[in-house]
Amino acid sequence: MENFNLRTTLLLTIQFALLHEITPNIRGITCGWDESKIMINFYFDGEFTEEEKESMECIATEVIASIPTLKMDVECRRIDAPESLIPCKLLDWVYLRKE
Repeated sequence: MENFNLRTTLLLTIQFALLHEITPNIRGITCGWDESKIMINFYFDGEFTEEEKESMECIATEVIASIPTLKMDVECRRIDAPESLIPCKLLDWVYLRKE
């Protein structure tokens, strides 16, 4: 898939998959990609539950269903505010909480 089309498809797919999934402790969501895989990283403020982690996995499942030719790599990490998320950015931010 052409890089621009992949970027557009990926961002729109993630945005759609995030509907009704954002919890107050999600600080940021970033994504990246290369020729073989998509990476989505979710950053939480404070502890996150197993249910929240499963919800993020479901988001990734929706994304991979739209782009089945690539592998998926998902990471959920705790990075408490006010620690900066800027160094954690992959290629694009999908979501950033106002802080």
